[in-house]
Amino acid sequence: MARERRTDPLAAPAAALCRDGETLLGAWPLAELPRLSASLFVPPAADERVGWHARFSQVQPVAGPPQPWLELEAHAHVTLQCQRCLQALQQPLVLERRFRFVASEDEAQRLDADSDDDHLVLEPRLDLRSLIEDELILELPLVPRHEGSCPQPLPQPEPAEPADEARPNPFAALAALRKAGDPG
Repeated sequence: MARERRTDPLAAPAAALCRDGETLLGAWPLAELPRLSASLFVPPAADERVGWHARFSQVQPVAGPPQPWLELEAHAHVTLQCQRCLQALQQPLVLERRFRFVASEDEAQRLDADSDDDHLVLEPRLDLRSLIEDELILELPLVPRHEGSCPQPLPQPEPAEPADEARPNPFAALAALRKAGDPG
């Protein structure tokens, strides 16, 4: 008989979830991710959401105790500012990340240097929203810009009007002073 577990994603018991092979999923209003929202061109609308899926598991290595893992997926559509035309740019953010939980920060740093896997310290309670927000911020493009050409043409500078009279050459005045001071 399956039991229903009510788990708060803001304080998820990661060790128990991994041991039981649990999956959590949900959606949050984009506005509830303040650090991500602050990076956007326009504030998120009330109906804009971040969908997410977290699958906890344990992997049994050839030797040693089982290793707790988290597979995290999230998606959102955000509005950024194109750095070429300075207009709004709709950007999908898709996050697919896999984390291995470890006992300490030292172990995470040591393993990060030797492995391509991502490592997180196994805390008693995991704040999934904060983790998802961090990872979505990392998914933002460094220089957002439209693919190909921008939808609106860039404003062109007004052509300079030709001057009616020639501008005086500042070096000509210096040359005249030099000639005036020349005795011979």
